[in-house]
Amino acid sequence: MDGNYGYNTSNQNTMAENNLLQQAIAAVRAGRELGARDMFLQIVEEYPQNELAWMWLIDLLDDLDDRIYACEQVLAINARNLNARHLLVRLQAEKLQQVEEQRIRADEQARYIRELVKERKLESALELARTLAQSNINHADVWRFLAQLSPDADEKIRSLEKLLELKPDDIQVKRDLQRLKHFQQNPMELAEMYEEQGNFEQAISVYGQVAANTKSKRQWNMIYWRIVKLENLLQENIARIPPSISVARLTGGPALLYLLLMLIQTGINPFAHPEPFLWFGFLLVLFGGFMIALASVRSRHRLWFILFKNVGGSGAPGARMLVASAGWCFVLLPHVMLVMIAYQRLVDSIRWISP
Repeated sequence: MDGNYGYNTSNQNTMAENNLLQQAIAAVRAGRELGARDMFLQIVEEYPQNELAWMWLIDLLDDLDDRIYACEQVLAINARNLNARHLLVRLQAEKLQQVEEQRIRADEQARYIRELVKERKLESALELARTLAQSNINHADVWRFLAQLSPDADEKIRSLEKLLELKPDDIQVKRDLQRLKHFQQNPMELAEMYEEQGNFEQAISVYGQVAANTKSKRQWNMIYWRIVKLENLLQENIARIPPSISVARLTGGPALLYLLLMLIQTGINPFAHPEPFLWFGFLLVLFGGFMIALASVRSRHRLWFILFKNVGGSGAPGARMLVASAGWCFVLLPHVMLVMIAYQRLVDSIRWISP
């Protein structure tokens, strides 16, 4: 009895499937294509192995990807269906052509954004980049421009995440994304970075946001005086010295002092009395001066990330102290050697003069 009941149920399902299929085909022939499409979708949802329903859907679906999917379903059910195979080849060719046309249009739009940036029409470039991003365009340059031009940190992060999906091996994008997320969680460092770069208005804006969210009176007072200082700098229109110039200036100081002492030591003519180790000491002093300058100037530098994995790029206090200490060692050691050589020459001169 159970066997007969199962057979009757299976037979009823087949009849219901055939009735739905006939109704859907009749709807197509009557010109009611939208209704027919819904009926065929109902059939394949309830009876996913219905090859004929999938075949009808190939012509009724609007989206090219959906039509390709319907062809693949037909071939999964019946790999010998030649009509579905020929349709799949044609639709895939259309898809490739569509992708190529989209790529060409995206390249043109990206070039136009680049031209707008060169002409300093940054607002127009940002608006176009946002419009293209909203259309879910898969073009790396568009998302890169959006990340560079957008003043909003959240939008920058979303753009870099999308760019990373398109270029998963781009190390610089990974670093930029990591740095942005770090600054989003540490807004004080972001404000200090803007201040360091001379972007006083942005620094004031970020300081104001931090002050509005802080519960510490001490921090609020500190931020207040920083904002006052930056506002005064804006009013006085004081010329900003880039961090790179400050680093170069501080780097050259110890090296110049050592060079002068070395020239005195060699009789103002280093070529007449070549001392290779003295020139090697000059290189050590130059490198040490750079390390001291790097630790003194709060500028972002790749060295902080490479050596200490400091995401902010300006160096943690402990790392800065370590770099400064090593720099002073490099600077002082050649100077000490120079003094010792001068002392030894003085002793030799006294011995030579004395009877």
